[in-house]
Amino acid sequence: MAEVKLNTVRREATGKGGARRTRTDGQVPAVLYGKGMEPISIALDRREFVTALHTDAGMNVLLNLQVDGSSILALTKDIQRDPVRGTLLHADFIQIDRTQKVEVEVPIHLVGDAPGVKSGGALEHPLFTVHVRCLATEVPESIDCDVSGLEIGETLRVSDLATGRTFEILNDPDLPVVTITAPITDEQLAAMEAGVVSEEAVAEEAAAAEAAAEAEDTEGSDTPTEGQ
Repeated sequence: MAEVKLNTVRREATGKGGARRTRTDGQVPAVLYGKGMEPISIALDRREFVTALHTDAGMNVLLNLQVDGSSILALTKDIQRDPVRGTLLHADFIQIDRTQKVEVEVPIHLVGDAPGVKSGGALEHPLFTVHVRCLATEVPESIDCDVSGLEIGETLRVSDLATGRTFEILNDPDLPVVTITAPITDEQLAAMEAGVVSEEAVAEEAAAAEAAAEAEDTEGSDTPTEGQ
């Protein structure tokens, strides 16, 4: 994984007032901490930091923070943003060791087109990231989830995700990642909008209709054709 070098300066003035002045100067106030070290209040250029976060690695980009002439390898642990404007307010960095494993969130990347969607089903994607343990230098940019074999009613779970030799997924293996649900009829949708039936009732009705259709297909396949 590529590493990004970022120059920093120590912040002498801390607190809300000091942080406000730092942001006015086009910098992001931050704190660097790690095992066996005292937390260091620093500031770094906002534009350079935003550019680093927009690499393919995102929040997991490896940062070489230049502090007092020394280079410290770190990961972004947390970011605070303005709730209205979305601008960076503060960042927390954690020092890491190249030889020790870290735990990070890695995005899930859906691959392929699900046949169930082409048949009218809806793709539900409740899990967007997974918790991964690996060396900081081997964090995957994303983990592929192949949906090209999913039919209506089928689900891919964390246990179905391919794991590499370099990382371990820590989430519950039974957590659903992607599900193809049965389509909702116009009548069911109208009833839901009118508040006549609950979403759970619609889901149960759709599942019952799907089961009935499968039963009919099974019976049809067992019926001998003419001339047999």
